[in-house]
Amino acid sequence: MLRIRHISSGLLAASASWITPAVAWAAEEGARDYAVGTGANGLWVLCNVSYAGMRAQNHSSRGWRAAAFIFGLPGTVLTYFVVTEGSDRAYGIDLPPRRPGARD
Repeated sequence: MLRIRHISSGLLAASASWITPAVAWAAEEGARDYAVGTGANGLWVLCNVSYAGMRAQNHSSRGWRAAAFIFGLPGTVLTYFVVTEGSDRAYGIDLPPRRPGARD
């Protein structure tokens, strides 16, 4: 029991030494700029994945496809040449086939 208590207190001290600098950094102004950039990158990745899926499944909605293409530039240009229209496969991932009567 005594050994476990010493080990756990050592782990607690080690984790506190790693967490403290991160907390101090998060309180700075630079952390806010980093968070804003992360949201824009997330939107860019989402648009690229959405466009790849719509192209692979031959989705007929031109409006959503155009919006995903524009907000995902320049990555969607690569997707346009790499992903075959209607192949149900995008970047090596097999997508579930669309049902014949599925609403677009």
